[in-house]
Amino acid sequence: MSTFMPSTKNYKTMFWLNLLTLTCLPNLAHAGLFDWFSASDNATSTQSEFLTAEQAFVLTPSQTNDSLTLSFDIAPGYYLYRHQLTVTPEQARLGEWQLPQGQPHNDAYFGESQVYTQPFALNLPLLEVKEQAQITVQYQGCTTDLCYPPQTVHIPIRVQSAE
Repeated sequence: MSTFMPSTKNYKTMFWLNLLTLTCLPNLAHAGLFDWFSASDNATSTQSEFLTAEQAFVLTPSQTNDSLTLSFDIAPGYYLYRHQLTVTPEQARLGEWQLPQGQPHNDAYFGESQVYTQPFALNLPLLEVKEQAQITVQYQGCTTDLCYPPQTVHIPIRVQSAE
């Protein structure tokens, strides 16, 4: 029975291969070349890093006989652009209303602007409401490293009976 005895040459080769492996692997891992091993975990963690626009900017309407209130609840760390917020009535006529003052903000997307970082409400006086009336609300917001595309929400308005 013969046994395998590695030669000195084999030891040197194994030594250099191990040294090469130990010096290169950390650099390759740092460069992200092994990320594909855990691709599903990375995709999940990256996707769950940010809220959806509907979660980051919760819009809640409430209507009375003569007004429609749009309440915005903004998640911590997120902000809405004041100049990107529009309200358009369809089959309805609104009274005078104004957007509240925002906080000054400077960013790479829009430069110097005003943003909302806290909950706020818009009170829209309803002067006339016809059948199939609605309000179209458009807004855009961001957070660090992510700017959402403009969002559009259609809010139906109920015709109020005269009492």
